[in-house]
Order: sequence, then C-alpha cells, then structure tokens
Amino acid sequence: MSRAAARLATTVLVSLFAVLVSNGVALAHAGGLTSASNEPVILRLVPASPGVTVTVVEYGARLRLDNHTAERVAVLPPPGSVINALPVVGPGGSALWSDPRIVAAARQPRPPGARLDWSIPLRAGDTHVTLVGEQRWPPPPNAGLWWLITICAAVLPPVVVALGTRRRGGRVLKRATQCAESADSRDVFESRRTGGRGVVAVGTAVVMGAHVVHMYGSSLVVAQGSLALVFLAAAGFAVVGWPIGVAGAWLTLRNRPAGPLLCCVAGALLAIIIAPADVFSFHDAVIPFAWGADLDRLLIALTVGGGLGIVAAAWLLMRRTAPAPVGDQP
Repeated sequence: MSRAAARLATTVLVSLFAVLVSNGVALAHAGGLTSASNEPVILRLVPASPGVTVTVVEYGARLRLDNHTAERVAVLPPPGSVINALPVVGPGGSALWSDPRIVAAARQPRPPGARLDWSIPLRAGDTHVTLVGEQRWPPPPNAGLWWLITICAAVLPPVVVALGTRRRGGRVLKRATQCAESADSRDVFESRRTGGRGVVAVGTAVVMGAHVVHMYGSSLVVAQGSLALVFLAAAGFAVVGWPIGVAGAWLTLRNRPAGPLLCCVAGALLAIIIAPADVFSFHDAVIPFAWGADLDRLLIALTVGGGLGIVAAAWLLMRRTAPAPVGDQP
C-alpha cells in the first residue's frame, strides 16, 4: 500500500475510533424521533372551543396547541400529579409538548380493536375543556419482505464483484499463459482490478445517497428548529461517512488503491455503527418520515444491507486486485 493510502487509512481509523468512544452516533430519525407501533389521533374538544386548536405533530411524538382566543389556555396535569412542565399558552401563542397521558397509552399492548381512548384536560380562561382522542395501532408492515430486501442488497455487490473479476481474470490469465512477457502479466492484474470497480463505486454512491435521503426526509418531520441544524444534528458522524464514501467511489473509479478501502470504511460506518437502529422500522407501522413509510424502509434496507454488501465487495476487490509478491513471480 502506498504512503498516501496508509495516511488515508490512518485518518479513517481515527475517525471510526472517535465515533465509537463518543455520543455522536446518528439518531435513528431526526429530532430523536423513533418508529412506533401506534399513533395518537385527536377526535374533538368538549365543549367545542372556537379559536383553540390541537394537532398531532411529528407522527405522534408531540402535540401542538394554537391559541387564537383572548384568554390563556393551560394544559392541566393528571389528577394528583406533580408534573408542572405542561404548557400555558397566551393569546396568539402556540406550544409543543409531549403529554404523559399519550405516552402512557402508547406503552400499552395492542388492545382488542386496536384502539385505546385517552383524554387531556385543558383550561381556556375559566372554562374547563377536555381534549378527547384515542391511540390507534395500524396494521404492522411485512417485516420479512424488508429483511429479504436487506439481505439481497447485502449479497448482490460481492457476488457481482466475485463473478466479474473471476471471468475477466480468467480470460486474461489464459492469454497470459500464451505469452510470458512481464507486460502481459501486468495486464492480468489490471484486468482483474477493473472487474469490480464500477460495482463498488456505484454501490457506495447508492448507499450514501440512500442514507442522506433517509435523514433529510426524517428531518422534514421535526416541527421545531432550523432544518439545516436538525439535519446535521440527526446525521451525527454520518457527516464523516458520507464524504468518505464519495471520495472512495471517485478514487475507485480512478483506479486508486485507497478507493476500495474508503468504500469499505464508509459502508461499515453506516451499516454497522450508525444505521442498525433504523431496522425497527421494518416491524413498526408508524414511521416519522416525510415521504411515506415504505420509501423510508427501502432506504434503510439499502443503507444497512447495501453497506454490508459494499464492505464485502470492497474487501474482495482489494484482495483480488492485490499484485502477487515479487518473490512469487517467476
């Protein structure tokens, strides 16, 4: 390995060590949101209160209260509770909060009928109002399908690299046996090197792109904060993995020795360290993602499965393209 490749490898290993010993690993979804088996649904306010609206945001993680009246609206704690962090919203204001009654309902096992009633008392001025809603359990996804897609994404890259390099290397080796000149021998290794470069480079780009779209789509769900800051905070050390993957793909296409190594590191960083927490989305029905749950599951399958596949394919490419030791050559 060249000095430049050795320096790049050292930098990558230091980055991975920093990920392992820190708390900077990316969250499963932006804003600390996670997938869930159920979600809250608001039914009505009793009595009706014109100007007071309550909506579900962040796929059930929080509620939003908007007060368009001339009175203060307060969210009251459960009877006998010492909770004092529930919002009091002045005229024209709004507030986000995670309500303990919804949190308690969400922790219950799936009930018969897949619905569980809850209520939250409010006080609008001197009037007591009840927010009536229910927790609903949508049908769970077909987890087996998404695990199958993940496995296929993991198996495909190394298989294509193995078959491609074997066929290409076999053809050139046959020609090399007909001519013993050193230039022809070098052609063997050059042909084997080019066999899987495109697979590793394109596969790495797909994995990086899938994870970027996954993080951006989940960042759009967060109801508070700057989108850019939410995205970067959710990405964590994926912001290290993405440029490593892009550099690895480019260097691999340029036939640089460090390219497959960087692709291998980027794939391992996403598939082994950062993204595994996302696979719960294969089993949960409610996914905090802006463009649909199934698209997010596909992106996760490509990130986890494809990342593992790139690790194997890049390692295979490095192993097959390594020239034989000088002492072993005739």
